[in-house]
Amino acid sequence: MDTAEAAGQPAVVWDEAQCNAALAHVERLQGQLDNLRLAIPRIIEPFSSEQATSTDVFKGFKQALIGSQNDLKSFRVQWHTPEYQSILVHARKSYSANPDLSASAQVPRYGWIQSEIAEKKALAGNLSGLEEPQEIATGLGKEDIALILDEFCNTYPDIRVGMKDDNHEIMIKFEVDDLRLKFRVTIDTQANGGRHNLNAECLGTNKLFPVMTRCISTRPYANDLKYLLDMIAAYKTVKSTTCAKCSRLNDGSALIPVARRSKQNKESGGNTETVWEAFHESCLG
Repeated sequence: MDTAEAAGQPAVVWDEAQCNAALAHVERLQGQLDNLRLAIPRIIEPFSSEQATSTDVFKGFKQALIGSQNDLKSFRVQWHTPEYQSILVHARKSYSANPDLSASAQVPRYGWIQSEIAEKKALAGNLSGLEEPQEIATGLGKEDIALILDEFCNTYPDIRVGMKDDNHEIMIKFEVDDLRLKFRVTIDTQANGGRHNLNAECLGTNKLFPVMTRCISTRPYANDLKYLLDMIAAYKTVKSTTCAKCSRLNDGSALIPVARRSKQNKESGGNTETVWEAFHESCLG
């Protein structure tokens, strides 16, 4: 049965599991599409470097161009998969049966991939017979990275974000008062696409930058990309000049608080809010 024939038949009611799986699949495609929007900035980014040699510029341009071509091919392949086409067919049937889309406004745009991962972890834990589920090597796919970056860019529109090395290197730039900050985040994944490691450093010659790098490297949730990006953004959003622990401006080395850590504050309605604070490196732990 082809797509046209299938679209002409009544829609079969999907259960909750099928709907959740379809939403996760659509979210992945949205992530790929968001990633493609960064293709042109990635391609022209090597030409904006003032210190790069012509060889480095050409290498960066070539990598970005090939990476973007591969991203486009991947999107086209996913778009034409039977799984996604079946989602489109089901959506057309459902719309024909009930064109009122007001209820769809209550459906979250993001979070379906994470829900799917959490369900797989819980299922793996139950199957293993252990009290606590084992860590699953889910890794960070390019779609996951694109989704996280899209949310980050929407939250912090005045922070410049660029991608290199086929989405495995993230460059983040912004200014705080008279200080220009540039961070490099690298994502190292296993060859089989399994577990990943996140590394970050503050680039430049200022004496504070190596201290920032050390403070970032000792962060909790070491392989949580969203947490890492929010921590980097906190260097722009947290203007405190005193340490949250010792309440002093300078530590024993005459350095200002260059570490950022988060805490959860309870709001009046019972909800929790993430708050970032400044610390001296010596006051961590």
